[in-house]
This record gives sequence, structure tokens and C-alpha cells, in this order.
Amino acid sequence: MNEDEKWIQLTFDLAKKGISGASPNPLVGCVIVKNNRVVGQGTHANFGGPHAEIVALKKSGENAKGGALYTNLEPCCHWGKTPPCTRAIIQAGIRKVISSLPDPNPLVRNKGFKELKLAGIQVETGLFQPEAKDLNRYFIKYMTQKKPYVILKSAMSLDGKIATSLKNSQWISSKASRNFSHTLRTEMDGILVGANTVRQDNPSLTSHGKGRNPVRMVLTKTGELPKDLKIFNSSAPTWIFHSSPSLAKRKKIVEKNIEWIYLKSQNGNITFHEFLKECAKREISKLLIEGGGITSTIALEENEVDEILFFIAPILIGGKDAITVFDGKGFQRIKESLRLKKMETKKIGCDLMISARIKPKNSVGFKNSTSQ
Repeated sequence: MNEDEKWIQLTFDLAKKGISGASPNPLVGCVIVKNNRVVGQGTHANFGGPHAEIVALKKSGENAKGGALYTNLEPCCHWGKTPPCTRAIIQAGIRKVISSLPDPNPLVRNKGFKELKLAGIQVETGLFQPEAKDLNRYFIKYMTQKKPYVILKSAMSLDGKIATSLKNSQWISSKASRNFSHTLRTEMDGILVGANTVRQDNPSLTSHGKGRNPVRMVLTKTGELPKDLKIFNSSAPTWIFHSSPSLAKRKKIVEKNIEWIYLKSQNGNITFHEFLKECAKREISKLLIEGGGITSTIALEENEVDEILFFIAPILIGGKDAITVFDGKGFQRIKESLRLKKMETKKIGCDLMISARIKPKNSVGFKNSTSQ
């Protein structure tokens, strides 16, 4: 690994420190090097806070002049919640900028690099670009498709059951897996379950003290849910997405932190595509689906799941009436089945965690799932 690769790799490590606070902004780290020595480094830690480049420039002070600036993403050149980074880089006297990836936002893509070049700064791009894309896969989808990146998480027995025939499911996974999941929630903007799941399990859908809480979301046709559910406490915001015209006529904000959101239905069902579009409008860039065979299936039917995260417990439940991860009849032919890529495994407590990305396809082919 040469010097440039070493410093870019460090920007990745710094960028990851913002995983629980930067969204819907990207994960960005920055390192300023002069005479083969780091004189400043920074992370974009919180949405609305200073960008990584600004943090690094402030830490380096006068030492930034004549130095090289490394970052995993193109420096911004526009005014948003903060001033443009390119202006600060130019004013600091940086001589060279090495960056992995152009900004995926089509409105500003490569404009930051262009501004730096016009100021006489040497610009090099493309180092570790595949890794940079993977790091910011959430942001890239959010900017290019105007939809959040969707992770489908489930805990199941070794034979693929998420509950018994009596709908008992607590607890299939180990405490270690549940703790891992609670930490994962701190990295998400939203967490989604179906109406049946929230009625049967009454989950709190919080991070259980691990950090920030995501917005809790429920998909339901009617919007009618018991008032004593844990999702209606004040621990975190709760959004109820429904397709009931009569409910839509009432006040949207019913009480603090709880909002009923009307979505037009198609043949009586909420489309996942429209749901995701509404989420993006509300600055949800990372969404975790945590439950319900129906909700999970609807997301797959519409080809809207990007990644799966399964916790497989060393137990067998059995029974044809036990509940499985996905509802309906499933794929009718093997050639239609969903293909995965980048599959990884990890031991979490006594469970096996499997993560994988879903290969895009034109039609998923699940049959006979019904909305809640």
C-alpha cells in the first residue's frame, strides 16, 4: 500500500465514525498531510454540523498551506446548511486534493473538482472508488433514486421460522444478536414493521439506550391500532402510514411525536414504491424492515429491498403452520428466485448472522401476499 492509499484508507475509517449522525448526508472523512505527516483530520459527525474537510482544516491551521487533502468523497461547492468546502480548501492554500468518488448528486457532480482545478489545485480522483461507493451506498441510492436504502432484517430458526404456529417468537435470537440489532437501529433513519407484527409483538422499536432512536413506522390499511402499544410512547417519533380516506380527513398530527400519513392505494394496497418516495421526502435515507412476513414480501414483490440481514438461531421450530420470513406462495420456479451477492457470515453469540446484497431484477414473482 502506497502513501496515497494509506491516507485514503484512513478517510474511510474516519468517515465511519459518522454512521449514527451524518444521515441523510454522506459518510465523509478527511485527512490533511504535509511532509508525510498528518496535520489535521476530521469526520462529518452530524447532519447540519461542519463537514469533514472543515474540521480537518481547522485542526491543521496554518499547517494546511501547501499540504495535500485526502477525502473519500468530492468536496462540496455549494451553500447548504454549511458553507462550501471548496472555498475553505482554496483559502487554506491546499496544493493537492486526492478523492475517491465524485458527488453522486447529479446537480453538483464534479463541480467541486472543477472549482478546485480552476484555482490551480492539483486534483486526483478514483482511488479505492469501489470501496468508496460501497461505504456510501445508502447516500448514493438516496441521491440518485430519491428513495432510502432498504435493509430487511429478520431473526429465524435454522428451519426458517420466525414464529411458531401459535405466533410465539420471543426470543428466537440470542441476547447478543438482539444487542447487535439495537446498535444497528442507531445507524438507521427509520425502522418499519407491519400492522400485524406491531399488534402481536408490541415492540418498542427503539435502540434500547444504545444511541439515537430511528423513526418508528407502521404500514396499515386502516390506521386503526390499539392505543396502548409501545410505539405510541414518547421514546421516539412514530409515523403510521395508511390508506384510509376517512382517517386522512382527520388531523395529521394527533399528538406529540405521532403522525398519521395518508398514502393513496393501488387496488386497496399501499405500494412500497410510494411509501419509499414519501420517506425520502422526509429525509429518510436508510430504512430497516424488521418484521412481518407480509411487509417483507411486499417489499420484495416490488423489488425494493437492497440488502438482507438474517440472524439464524440454532433451534428447530418445525410445522407447516409456523410462520416463515416471507408470506404468500413465494417463487413459482427456481429460475425466478432472488439471487444474492456479497454474502458474508459472522458468529453473533450462538447465532449465525448472514448479510447479503440483492441482485436487481425486473420482476420478483412472489405470489399471493396480502396487505395488513
